[in-house]
Amino acid sequence: MQQNGTFASDTTLDDLKHEHGTLDTRLQLLDSRRSLSPEEHYEIQVIKKRKLFLKDQISKLETS
Repeated sequence: MQQNGTFASDTTLDDLKHEHGTLDTRLQLLDSRRSLSPEEHYEIQVIKKRKLFLKDQISKLETS
C-alpha cells in the first residue's frame, strides 16, 4: 500500500476508467445498429449521462 491512501484512489480511478470503457463499448455497439428500440434509445441516453459523470470523477481524481 502506498502512503496517504493513494492505493485506494488508484483502485477507484482504475475502476472508473474500466466502467467508462465498458460503457463506451456498449455505446459503440448500439450506434452500429440500423434501428433501435425505444428501450435502446433510452439506454443510450443513460449511458451518455453515466459516461459524462464518470469522466468528471476521473478528472477530479487525476487532478487531486
